[in-house]
Amino acid sequence: MRAEKMTGVSLRSTLVLTLALAGCGPAREGALPDTVRHSFELPPQRAAACFARNAEAHSSALIAEVRPPDARGHVEVIVRVKNGVPYATADLRPVGQRAEGTITLMAISSAGTDALVRSLVDGC
Repeated sequence: MRAEKMTGVSLRSTLVLTLALAGCGPAREGALPDTVRHSFELPPQRAAACFARNAEAHSSALIAEVRPPDARGHVEVIVRVKNGVPYATADLRPVGQRAEGTITLMAISSAGTDALVRSLVDGC
């Protein structure tokens, strides 16, 4: 039992340290991830690629994966800390020539949610 407890503490410490190095901290205890709706200027695939680039530029500890569009043109971006811990997702759908999407943040920034979202969608 003690070994399991130490593993959990160790994993939590690693997560907190990794997110701190990424410029963000873990979501508040008991809080759900923050979800934000956003209208993008670009079509879904280009907006998703832009979101992914911005995430990786935000911190060298982050890796972004852009999934291929589904049959309806919806594109998903998954951003993780390099150790696999979820950081953010974006689900984009076509609306005319642009994209609309839902961004889910699993981390908080010391600059606040709005500043983090702005940095992820800049130019998209």
